[in-house]
Amino acid sequence: MACILFEKHNIMKHSPKIVIIGAGSLYFGRQAIWAVAHLPGFQHCELCLVDTDDHNLERLEKLARLAITSEGVKLECTQDYRAVLDNADFVVLSFSEKNAYYRRIECEVGAKYGVRSCSGDTIGPAGIFHTLREFDKILEIAHAMEKQCPDALLINYVNPAATMGIGLMRHAKIRSIALCDTHHMPAKKLGYLKLIGEDESRMDQFDMRIAGVNHFTWMLKAELDGKDVLPEIRDAFLANGASEIDAGYAKSRFNNTITAQLCDLFGALPTCTGHTKEYLPFYQGKGAIQEKVPPLSVFNCDERDERTSNMWKEIDGYISGRRPMTEFHASMRSDHATDLIHSMVVGDDRTYYVNRSNSDCVEDGGRAVENLPDDAFLELHCKIVDGVLRPFKVGSFPYGLRGQQFHILDIHELTIEGIMQRDRELLVRALSMDPIVNSIATARVLIQEIAQAEAEAMPDWMLAPKEPNATPKARARTSNGDDVKNY
Repeated sequence: MACILFEKHNIMKHSPKIVIIGAGSLYFGRQAIWAVAHLPGFQHCELCLVDTDDHNLERLEKLARLAITSEGVKLECTQDYRAVLDNADFVVLSFSEKNAYYRRIECEVGAKYGVRSCSGDTIGPAGIFHTLREFDKILEIAHAMEKQCPDALLINYVNPAATMGIGLMRHAKIRSIALCDTHHMPAKKLGYLKLIGEDESRMDQFDMRIAGVNHFTWMLKAELDGKDVLPEIRDAFLANGASEIDAGYAKSRFNNTITAQLCDLFGALPTCTGHTKEYLPFYQGKGAIQEKVPPLSVFNCDERDERTSNMWKEIDGYISGRRPMTEFHASMRSDHATDLIHSMVVGDDRTYYVNRSNSDCVEDGGRAVENLPDDAFLELHCKIVDGVLRPFKVGSFPYGLRGQQFHILDIHELTIEGIMQRDRELLVRALSMDPIVNSIATARVLIQEIAQAEAEAMPDWMLAPKEPNATPKARARTSNGDDVKNY
């Protein structure tokens, strides 16, 4: 299927219609409400909040009506996304049903068989099963958009971002991107300057090149006024690691030490270490010679549940009047998606890290990462040009790290093809390829056990699989990015 996601098309409007599907996902729904209340480009917008949980939707609607005082804003809330898709300009997906509940199953069953996931939302068994639970819904929404708002931009927040993005690129006919808030600009750049003791006033002199599959991203270049400062950044992480203690939270444990160690190994710096460390076999505790840091611990589902519960308590406090709305306005900020939408509406010069195909770069229309194919779905630094998000040139991945990028992309591609072909054996293949899975037998047991534990959320074909037979059909990537079929 040809990539049609980023053809020239100016979608900017002064009064956009924004549909948020999964508004009850509190990591994004509250920020969207705040953004519409505060950002000037949204003063006359139409905001549509969609959630299938009527109780949570009612609470978000009450919060929105308290927060948004502009008479020009039209607010609509519904459980049926189709009721609000007509004439939409932007559709944001941020749903994940019973996320922490299923994530706990995936991480704990994985750990039982020696697969340790410190985040458990992108790679490993959790990445595959999260895609299984949500991709059909995403594709259903995309097909509805093809009919009701074909010119809209779909912005996906649902993890695994790269897997979902590949699925939309291959199987839908709408324009789409995927977002992750790890590399929100300019905060990401300022963070590295602060790390090495440089003033934020030098931001424009800092040339930072980051790219990679989402959650497996790397800084390939860092120059400050023409001077290579990547070694300084690496040394700063190493220095911070010297006093590192086991803080307990799985995603953050020993990240400074691991960042410096991986930089030494690959010659590039991991920029999302809390996720990246679970993509590699080094920190699983299986080596004959152990690493300096202990094996990964499993994602803290209890803490995530507690954070979500506290967010709802805050919202209940606002809508009951026990907490002042001035606190909401002072404590919140806009999120990555609403910032990006606002930039597309008002035409400012902000740039964004966006997950999209490795093509149509600003400088020459070619590849952003030279030694990966056009259809590699990567997180890239992008500029908005005529309503289109186009990436800047990045350079090339060093050998070894380039192979890892291909490896992760193939796992994501296989996951989507397994779902589209309703073929559990393709998912076994995808999980067998995972860098932290230690045998085919392990992959097969993980697929079986997790599918049974999550039976209520599984399609029938996952619960009654066909017997393994001849090699199933799957999509492969050639060196020039063309699609071929294996038979």
